Amino acid sequence: MRLKSKPFDFMAQIQTSSLVKVAREAGVALSTASLAMRGSPLVKAATAERVKAVAERLGYRADLRMGSLMARIRRAKGAPDRERLAFVWVSATRADTRREGFCQASLAGAKRRAEELGCALDEFWLHDGGMTEARLEKILVTRGITGVVFSAPLRDMEVTVDWNWGCFAAAIIGNSEFHPSLHRAGHYHYRSMWTAMEKLRLAGCLRPAVVLHEPHHRRIHGVHQAAFLTNHPLPEQALGMTRFGLPASGAALRTWIAKVKADALIFVVTPPAEFSRELAGIKTLRSIVSLGASSTGMPGMDMREDLVAAGAVDLVVAQLHRNERGVPERPKTLLLEGEWRE
Repeated sequence: MRLKSKPFDFMAQIQTSSLVKVAREAGVALSTASLAMRGSPLVKAATAERVKAVAERLGYRADLRMGSLMARIRRAKGAPDRERLAFVWVSATRADTRREGFCQASLAGAKRRAEELGCALDEFWLHDGGMTEARLEKILVTRGITGVVFSAPLRDMEVTVDWNWGCFAAAIIGNSEFHPSLHRAGHYHYRSMWTAMEKLRLAGCLRPAVVLHEPHHRRIHGVHQAAFLTNHPLPEQALGMTRFGLPASGAALRTWIAKVKADALIFVVTPPAEFSRELAGIKTLRSIVSLGASSTGMPGMDMREDLVAAGAVDLVVAQLHRNERGVPERPKTLLLEGEWRE
């Protein structure tokens, strides 16, 4: 007599309350259950609610190792079959994003990280070419895109996006105020100034001065100045050795340096070439560094905008793996250090 055996359910063995079991209990296909748990607009609202209710009852939780496996599988597929993320330029035009090195580095880093995680990345411009917030939201929902990375604004100090956030897992790049509050990835600006001060200390500089940048100062809530004052060799004189913005001419900058008796100079924003030439002739300056030195020959900090953007992609994909959508109750901030360049 031949005994019939049940087929071995490998997926069910991986996780007791697997997504396979959720799909069976909810009476839907596995692909439908997966889309429902990821908040896809391709699944009817009633079906999605039924799937989620079953998942909650069975105690289903996304398997992080399975998520990693699926990322590998998606990488092996063609781009049309992959999870697609949106990279949304907040206040930049198409011309800005193709001209500015900061924008190019951010996009390259985000694309590279999305590829590593098995996703594709599509660009969108929030206010360029007649686009509106409502129109862009509709486009993303129609295309089934639920993961969104917002660029750092080039100009705006505050950004508000009025969407139905329950459809999206999102994160922002940079330090500008964003409404609603989302997870964000940014450069560790305090650490950059601390590193510059430490480098100058090791070089024997006792009277460093700093040229701050007013818009940047407000955007990052004054942390450059805070780090400069806290770590200055002469705390009682440190405030007098700061200024906001460059003077009208290189000669005027030379006069200010002589007045504060600086032996080193830190620029938050790399100065124009004519100022650099003027500074080269000041013998009392032992060192000149920049905290935005990624695209110049001046020593200083490369902020690695590409790694910051990659960090924002990580934040979005982590939410997708956890089936999280909407405005987070406690937004996380991921700060990434740059790299010192001599």
